[in-house]
Amino acid sequence: MLKNKTTEPQPIYRKDYKPSAYLIHTTELHFQLEENETIVSSKIDFYQNPKWQGATPPNQLFLNGIDLELITISLDGATPDYEITPEGLLLHNTPAHFILQIKTRIHPETNTSLNGLYRSSGNFCTQCEAHGFRQITYYLDRPDVLSVFTTHIEADHKPYPILLSNGNPVTQSNGRATWHDPTPKPCYLFALVAGDFAVLEDTWTTPTGKQVALKIYVEAHNINKTQFAMEALKRAFKWDEVRFGLAYDLDIYMIVAVDDFNMGAMENKGLNIFNSACVLADSKTATDADFINIEAIIGHEYFHNWTGNRITCRDWFQLSLKEGLTVFRDQEFTADLHARSIKRIEDVNALRTLQFAEDAGPMAHPVRPEHYIEMNNFYTLTVYEKGAEVIRMIHTFLGETGFQKGMLLYFERFDGQAVTIDDFVSAMSDANNFDFTQFKHWYSQSGTPEINISTHYDPDHKTYTATVTQKFAHFLPLAFALFDPSGTELQSGVLTLKDQTQSFVFDNLPSEPTPSWLRGFSAPIKLTQALSFEQKIFLVKHETDSFSRWDNAQNLWLSLIMDADSIDTPAFFDALEFMLTNTQDKSLICALLTLPSERSLHNHQATIDVFAIHHKREQVIQTIIQRFNPLLLEIYHTLNTTQPYDITPESVGCRALKNICLFYLAKGGELTLAHKQFNSATCMSDKLAAFKVLIDTDNTYRTQTLADFYQEFKDDTQVMDKYFATQALSQVCTLDKITTLMQHELFCFNTPNRLRSVVNSFTHNSINFHHSAGYQFLTNIILKLNTLNPQIGARLVATYNHWRRFTPELQALQKQQLETILATKDLSKDIFEIVQAALKEG
Repeated sequence: MLKNKTTEPQPIYRKDYKPSAYLIHTTELHFQLEENETIVSSKIDFYQNPKWQGATPPNQLFLNGIDLELITISLDGATPDYEITPEGLLLHNTPAHFILQIKTRIHPETNTSLNGLYRSSGNFCTQCEAHGFRQITYYLDRPDVLSVFTTHIEADHKPYPILLSNGNPVTQSNGRATWHDPTPKPCYLFALVAGDFAVLEDTWTTPTGKQVALKIYVEAHNINKTQFAMEALKRAFKWDEVRFGLAYDLDIYMIVAVDDFNMGAMENKGLNIFNSACVLADSKTATDADFINIEAIIGHEYFHNWTGNRITCRDWFQLSLKEGLTVFRDQEFTADLHARSIKRIEDVNALRTLQFAEDAGPMAHPVRPEHYIEMNNFYTLTVYEKGAEVIRMIHTFLGETGFQKGMLLYFERFDGQAVTIDDFVSAMSDANNFDFTQFKHWYSQSGTPEINISTHYDPDHKTYTATVTQKFAHFLPLAFALFDPSGTELQSGVLTLKDQTQSFVFDNLPSEPTPSWLRGFSAPIKLTQALSFEQKIFLVKHETDSFSRWDNAQNLWLSLIMDADSIDTPAFFDALEFMLTNTQDKSLICALLTLPSERSLHNHQATIDVFAIHHKREQVIQTIIQRFNPLLLEIYHTLNTTQPYDITPESVGCRALKNICLFYLAKGGELTLAHKQFNSATCMSDKLAAFKVLIDTDNTYRTQTLADFYQEFKDDTQVMDKYFATQALSQVCTLDKITTLMQHELFCFNTPNRLRSVVNSFTHNSINFHHSAGYQFLTNIILKLNTLNPQIGARLVATYNHWRRFTPELQALQKQQLETILATKDLSKDIFEIVQAALKEG
C-alpha cells in the first residue's frame, strides 16, 4: 500500500475517555462581523472539575482551536503562560478558578469547509457539531463541558438587519443584539446567524400556558414556501407533548434556512439552522416525498431539544444516544401522522440497501464506535438508522407504556447532563425491571446478524416446531404469525431470541401452517428461511402485515431478476394482478410493483457486475410491461384526476401508484402520455415523474422537455437540484454530459446540494460511471474538495468502499484511484480515514 507523504492521523479511542480537568460556569462571546474579517472576543469562567480523576490537581489546560489568529489573551487580567499548537492553545500554571479572556481573528468569508462560522449567500451562519466551534475561538470543544452562553453580535445593520443566536433575546437595536441562553449547553450547540432575511411568525402555547414565539427565517424570495414548515413545526410541538409528555422550555424557537450546508439540519438550542432543501416547499416545487421528509426533519431537530440538548452526549462515541433515539422518535412522528405501514417499508428498504452495505464494508463499526480519526465520518447510517432500530427493539420488548416509563426515568435522572448510552439503557431497565445486559451487545458489535430458521410439522402430534440458530447469541425480538391454508391467522406474537439455538413449539395445529417471520422487521437482521415459492406467493396475497407482504414480493422480484428460471413467473404475476385488483392501499400496491434498486441488488452478488445487473433489471421491466400494460394503463387513467393537492395518505398513495404506472408505460413506449402529464401537471410529484421518464432516453421529447423544465424553474434552487440530479442519473448521461452540466451557469461547486446533485448522482449511474474515466473524474473532484470541503469529499470517496467486490477490471481501476488519493500530500483526516480503511487488507 502506498503511504501518505505526511504523518498519518492517529485514532481517538473510546477507552481513553477522561473527564475534563476544568469545567465552565459561563461563556460570554462578542462577535464583530465585518466583510473581510470577524473579531471574536470571549470571556470564559473556568473552574476545576470536582470529579477530576488525576492524582494531583490539574495545573494546565488545553483549549481546542484551528485556523485562529490570536490577538490578545489574559487570565484574571494578566498575561498567562501559554503556547500555541497546530490543534489549539495550551495554558500553563492554571489556578483552580479563573476568568480567561481571548480575542481572535477569523475569516468566515474564505471558510469553504462550512464548519465554524462561514458565509452563505452573503449571510453569516455557523455549524459547530461536531468540532466546528474550535474554528471560532479557543475553547473546550467537547460535548461533556456545558456552559451558560451569552452572545453579543455587532454588524452593519444594512446588509445584516437580522442578528440571531441561542436562547432568548435580551437587547436588539440597529447593528447590535444580545442573546442569553439560560440552559447550559456544550459548544457544539452554539449558533449564530446574521443576514437579511424575511420571517414567517407564529406562536405555540404549551400545556402549562407558556407562549412560545415561532419564527422561520429565509431569503425574501422564499417566504411563500415556508407555511408548510411552520405547520410541521407546530405538529411536532403537539406530538411531543402528547406522545412523550415533553414541552418546549424557551420563549422563542427559530429556524433559519441557508443554501450552503453540509448536512440536513442542526438542532442548535433555540436556533435551528437548516439546509434550505429541508424547509422550503409548495406543491409546485416539492414532491410528496419532499413534504414528508421536510416534516420529519423539522420534527427530528425539534425532538432533539430533549433528546440531545437537555440531555447530551458525554463523548462523541455516544452519538447514537441522541441520534438513534431521535431518529426513532421522528420515524414514529411520521408514522403517526401518515401511513405507518409504508413508512416502515421505506425505512427498512433504505436500511437494507445502505446500512447493511455499510455493515459489510471497510467502514463497518458498532452503533457505539470504539475509535475514530475524524468524527465527521461517523455521522453514519449505523449510528443513526441502525441505532434507531436498536431503540425500536427496546420499545418492542417493553411496549409503549414501558418505554415511556423508561423515558420518564431517563429525563428525571439526567436532565441537564452529558451521559452515555449505558445510562439510557439503565434507565429503561430500572424503570421496567427488565434485564438488558445481553441486549447491550447491539451497541458494541459491528456487522449485521444472520439468523436461520428451520421448521418441522408433526402431523401425528399436530405440532409445528421452529428452530432458530444464530452464530452469536443476540438478544432480539422476532415477530411472527402462522396462517392456515385459507389465509386465516392462527397465532401471532413476538418470540424472544437470546441463545445460539432455540426451538419453539406451537401446538394444536390441524395442518402445517405457513409462517411469517420477522413481521414489521422487528430486528435489524438477515433472515434465512426455507420458504417455498408457493408460500411466498401465499404471503403476498394473505399476510396482514404490510411489511411482510412487501418483503416477500421483493424476494420474488430478486429471484426473477437474478435467475428468471428459478421461479414460476406466470404464477407470480397472477398474484400481482390479484393484488392490483383487490388491494385498497394504493401506496402498498406501488411498493409491491417497485423492483429492488440496482444498489440493493448489488448487495446480493458476491461479485458486483453492474452492467449485468442493469441489463437483467431492464429485462424484467420489459416483462412486466408485456404482461400488465393494459391494466397499468387502466389504473393510470383511473387515478389521473385533477383533485386539489394535499398530502393525505390516500392522495399520496394515488399519485405514487399513478406515477409508477407511468414509469412502466413510458418504458414500454408511451412517451406521449408522459409528455401530456408533464405539460398538464399541477404538482411537482406529477411533473417530476414525467420529467424523469422523458429525459432518461434519447427521444423526440427530451430536448424540449429539458428546456421547458429549465425555463419554468430556473429561479428555484431546490427544483434546479432536481433538474441536475435527474440528468446525472439518466441512462443517456455520459461523462461528457456531466462535464457539460458542471459548466452550466447555475452549477456551483462550493454549494454542497448542487455538487451532490451532479457528482453524487452520477456515481449511482451504474452504466455510465463505472469505467476508468468515470473514476478519474470522481478522484479529481475528491482531491479538489480535500482543501475546500473535506467533509463532502469524504462522503464521495466512500463510493470506492466496496471496490473489492467488483469485477477484476473495475477492482483494479478503483484501487488505483484509492492509492492515488492516499499518496496525496496534506490529505485531510476526513478523506484519509475512509481511504485507509478501504485499502486495508481484510
